[in-house]
Amino acid sequence: MKKFLFLVAFLWSGVMAANAAEIRFQAQRPAAIDIPSHIQSLAIIDRSGQTKESRNKLEEGLTGELFGGDRIASQYAIDGLIDMLRNSDRYNAIRTEKILLKEGSSREFDAPLSWEEINSLCEEFKVDAILSLELFDSDYIIPTSVASVSVGFRIYDPKKLQILDQNVFRHEIVWGGQVNSIAGAINRIAEKTKAIQQVSYDAGYIYGQRIAPSWYTIVRLYYKKGKRDQNLKAGARMMEVNDWEAAIELLNETVVSGKRKAKGRAAHNLAVIYEIKQDLPEAKKWAQAAWGKYNNKDSRNYAFVLGERISEQEVLKGQTGN
Repeated sequence: MKKFLFLVAFLWSGVMAANAAEIRFQAQRPAAIDIPSHIQSLAIIDRSGQTKESRNKLEEGLTGELFGGDRIASQYAIDGLIDMLRNSDRYNAIRTEKILLKEGSSREFDAPLSWEEINSLCEEFKVDAILSLELFDSDYIIPTSVASVSVGFRIYDPKKLQILDQNVFRHEIVWGGQVNSIAGAINRIAEKTKAIQQVSYDAGYIYGQRIAPSWYTIVRLYYKKGKRDQNLKAGARMMEVNDWEAAIELLNETVVSGKRKAKGRAAHNLAVIYEIKQDLPEAKKWAQAAWGKYNNKDSRNYAFVLGERISEQEVLKGQTGN
């Protein structure tokens, strides 16, 4: 019986592979929080370093941290943040060489900068607001090969005299497998710097996604063929070469004159095309037809997904002004 079920599953996967394929495209999602539109430029400063009096020597010894290791790694967090912000086109992000020291713990926010200091920095760098890295603490656990970092950022708005965001979070990655020998531990020590740099960069990039729209890859299923329906096949081929208008014309022919199953697949493909063309209401209309009128099961949740994307785009429009 198990062999029979395996054979059925195998044959079904072959049928799906023969009839369907994936198409990938880029889309933009809104930032997690709204930053006022009057802020178009940001200067990024590093305030995560501690004075000698507040630096925890005991912690440095216990965790094997090299002197100045976090000072270097924090720059990788800023690298990730800068790369994300510049890719989003939401802000003119300026990286500064400004480094300020704080009195408190590396794992806690210090008192905010004064508005006199913030105004002075904004005038110096000709920006609307200051984005400050104010908390940074990294760690690397050799036996488990887990690299982690805690980061905290603040955004100061001198126009409204408000801290628009104060966010701290922890990010970690596994850098290789577990260590079960002395030789493996020695190798992991050598890899520590790379691991900390990577997890720091990733953390900065993640924070950038919190305050700016970000690009991501969408993967959609589309149908390559339907039984004896040449227009559906040809329309799919036009999709493969990004000739959307020709594909729309051919697929509409199937919707008008094809059999029910082919109509459902053509309607689904039309929904995918209009989503790629960023006409989300039209895409949703075709996804609803594919499932509601033609019973194409792969389209059942597609209209809901597109509805969520329409809501996201309204938020995105408010954040970008486009």
